[in-house]
Amino acid sequence: MTRSCTPCMGWTLALLCTCLVELAPAAPEARSLAEFGDVSTTETAAAALQTAVQELVAAGGGVIVIPSTVTERLRIENLSQHHRATHEEGPVVTIIDHRRGFTTYHVAPIGKHQDGTWAGFRVERVLNLGNRSLPHCGRHAAQAIDNYVVSGATSYMATLTEPIKAGEDRHLYVDTIRGIWVGAYLNVTSSVVGYAEPYDRITVKSIGWDAERKRNYFVADLEHDHPAGALVYNKHIVNGLQINGYSNCDNQTPGELAVERHNYGVGDSFVVSGMFKYMGDVFSGFGDEGGIVLNAETVGELESFHSTVEAVDWSKDEITYAPGIVQAHTLSTSRPLINLNRDKWITQGSVRIVPPDKPYRGQTYPGVIGGPGKVFNYQGGLIEGSADCPWDDTIIGRFFAVTEPSEVILPDDKSSVGGYAKLPSRPIRRWYRIMELKPNDDGTKVIKILRIRWSAVAAGAPKLFDDNNYTWDGHDRPLTYAIAPGSWVYDISRGWAHTHITGGHLGADHPRKIKVVPNGDRGTPFDFAPGDEIEQAVGPDPWQPRPLRIRQFDQIPSTMPSATIEVQQLGRVQVPYCINAGGIIKSRDQLDSRKDKKPPYGTMMNLNSLANVGIDFQGDVLDSAIVFRQPDGHVQPIRWRNDVVGSSSLIVEPKTGDFVLAGGNLDVSGKSLERVGGISGTDTPAANLRGIDVPIEAGATEAEIRFAVPEKDAAYAVAVTPSWMTNVCSPTKAAEGFTVRFGTPAPQGATIQWIMLR
Repeated sequence: MTRSCTPCMGWTLALLCTCLVELAPAAPEARSLAEFGDVSTTETAAAALQTAVQELVAAGGGVIVIPSTVTERLRIENLSQHHRATHEEGPVVTIIDHRRGFTTYHVAPIGKHQDGTWAGFRVERVLNLGNRSLPHCGRHAAQAIDNYVVSGATSYMATLTEPIKAGEDRHLYVDTIRGIWVGAYLNVTSSVVGYAEPYDRITVKSIGWDAERKRNYFVADLEHDHPAGALVYNKHIVNGLQINGYSNCDNQTPGELAVERHNYGVGDSFVVSGMFKYMGDVFSGFGDEGGIVLNAETVGELESFHSTVEAVDWSKDEITYAPGIVQAHTLSTSRPLINLNRDKWITQGSVRIVPPDKPYRGQTYPGVIGGPGKVFNYQGGLIEGSADCPWDDTIIGRFFAVTEPSEVILPDDKSSVGGYAKLPSRPIRRWYRIMELKPNDDGTKVIKILRIRWSAVAAGAPKLFDDNNYTWDGHDRPLTYAIAPGSWVYDISRGWAHTHITGGHLGADHPRKIKVVPNGDRGTPFDFAPGDEIEQAVGPDPWQPRPLRIRQFDQIPSTMPSATIEVQQLGRVQVPYCINAGGIIKSRDQLDSRKDKKPPYGTMMNLNSLANVGIDFQGDVLDSAIVFRQPDGHVQPIRWRNDVVGSSSLIVEPKTGDFVLAGGNLDVSGKSLERVGGISGTDTPAANLRGIDVPIEAGATEAEIRFAVPEKDAAYAVAVTPSWMTNVCSPTKAAEGFTVRFGTPAPQGATIQWIMLR
């Protein structure tokens, strides 16, 4: 059999595959443990297992199957190998355990040798179709794990907003109902933003709406009293593959597809390693991406769930949605379902949104850190509705969006975007839940919305795409808006479907049911009803993922120079760029093509830590250490922030090449200025500076001084010092020079000194 020349990195995935033995007819060497003795007790089953291993090793290897009838008390460890087999067909024993309705593979400790690797388990796939071809584009993996986490898992942490007494069917009020679902298992602590006992381990029995307090609560049974500010939390990890490697003896492991390695011994230890060996050109043709060893990409998706209501059953908090192209695979808990029926929207009047850092009507609205434990970030700013906005407390719990075209991502949006960031098929608005309403004496109203920043609490204003849409003193910008009914989704177990493989389409044979949290509109004309267009909104406040995060928690000084990121170019030829940060626009003239009118990066490189040296050039540079190309004739300033004039800067005028220092004074700390060609107090440079020991003819009462380089004009000042006692003046000045007159004729050997300033 032809062997692959590269060991398959996916062999570890095979530990989860049970089909290799079960789906194929059992080979003679796959034998039940019951064939080797009595398995009715723990002791007899252990003896049978020892006998089975000995017999199969003596026979050259085999597979032992532990049937489900064997007692669960039997502990299995595969210690069948104590040394590497001398050849490929050496004795290897694999134990397959079917007890508890679960399949566990106990592979040979060392395994067999193949292609440079001794493996206890291997998946091998040879794709060799000869003159036949695979069909149209597809992904063809040797093995795959599809991990669909649809319901049952939780990621929630909030605090009780009110103290609660022990008892059955207690109403628990929390910072946000977002993330709570019926059936959720939660922990409740007994200290303010802490983990003090006693704990309550609770299951959410139901979710309700308090019409008087205008807020949600959930119902659970409690064994203990809990204070306001106590944590309510639970978080689950539901990854597709987990490998924990424990290294307690010396070894060198060049990579572990796994993500946690406990290193207690010594020896080089890599957690994830990639080595890309190549011989071809790598880039095959149009549309390829070249060779990449570690690739990280983030994609913000916009094409969310969208349908119409087919039926409602509020005894189950349930909506049935219509079939069609609905994108049901994007459904999730903890994102709101928005009613898009515009007859149920409020749009009258206008809103003004004030940023946290600017005044409005002489007042500022900064963010505040407060709440239980002083750990909640109440983001600042202001949303003010005009006097003709028909707002009352019924809007609390509904959802607010700015509907200005510049604040909506439209299907024909002209802002620049590239790659996988696709435009949506319908307008995408950012919907924020309304948390509070406050009327003002002048008829205007103020609302607060739910925002996410280390906590999920009421905030003053959203973050807008375009800063010009904010209002502040001297800049008035009323905006269009919408307030729509909606509700948090808390159960999608009978609504989610694999529509990512059907172009978003879902048929009528699917249950198509979504459970939503009760709200103040339940049972009113603003409630969800058959025929209402609905969508599940995108998250309006994402914390954009970081493609690469490195955190170091070292505690002992390094014996060798170490780096957070190390790049060594050891090839025979030059790599064009060590680090290349790019984007889809390069010039400030293209800013109007951006949705937020801002550059792609806020700061290209942020050095935000104490260091001995910020940047250290230790390697020789053939051309320049730092190059400022000044594209499109725009200056590239170096700027220093200060407390005197705000900032000082150094720029170079692109058209003239002149250095310009702006801000504070120039202090050379007692050192001299050298090779100065002239000094000018204006925008016109001086071409001349001074004359030293200029000889004057004996008996002369006048001398003409000619500049080595003519000035632009005669707008300069000149000072003359003669070497004898005399009055002196300069009656004429010209671009080419000036004349000097003396009250006393020059003696023999007379000289003058002169200096000129523009």
